[in-house]
Amino acid sequence: MASRVFFILLLSISASAQTPAPDAAAPDAAAAAPPAHRGVEYGVRFGPAFTSLTSVETFDGTGVAAAPESTMHFGGYFRFGLSGALSLQPEVLFAAKGQRIHHKGAQPTISGTGIRPPQADRVVLIRYLEIPLLVRASKMMRADSSVFVIAGPALALRRNAAIRQVADSGKHEDIGDQVSGSNFSLVYGGGFQHQRWFVDARFTRGLRNVAVVPQPGSVKTGGFAVLLGVRF
Repeated sequence: MASRVFFILLLSISASAQTPAPDAAAPDAAAAAPPAHRGVEYGVRFGPAFTSLTSVETFDGTGVAAAPESTMHFGGYFRFGLSGALSLQPEVLFAAKGQRIHHKGAQPTISGTGIRPPQADRVVLIRYLEIPLLVRASKMMRADSSVFVIAGPALALRRNAAIRQVADSGKHEDIGDQVSGSNFSLVYGGGFQHQRWFVDARFTRGLRNVAVVPQPGSVKTGGFAVLLGVRF
């Protein structure tokens, strides 16, 4: 349902951008156009992400999912004007997807405030070089501010994969041979830009199984990120 509403919003912004303005207002409209439509824009991106895997038993038969894994994404982007409010925004990000896990037989924690589920003691973590190819539709709010929606595919190349200890990240088991070398995802979200600065919130939904041997189940990645950006 959320993705359907998102794409309806994307289409409505695109449609409004194609509506021709009166000739007399053309100079003012050009002056208020988003900076990206006056040439090529580039800058950096960074921010936190909260990620998950659809199955952890495939990589560790003794574990079960305990909580999402929080990671940091960072990298750069370019943006090229296409038509009206539409622009193309390719990015290159160092990203990670994972899941916190605990042993199947772990006992819950009992305290004076109640019973809590077992705490995670390990993390299944896959690090990627991720390349989103996004279409951005913007709508000016003021001369120097705009809101926008983004959507597009993302190709990711695996850098490494491991199961590491929560208490000591130096203790880990390499599982690179169990994880495929690439991933493919759908990215969608929206954000706000003011002058050189912008921020977006985005969902990433993995479309490809990343387990070399998908038993007892296939493994797909997912995540939610909030990325701050600045253009140079």
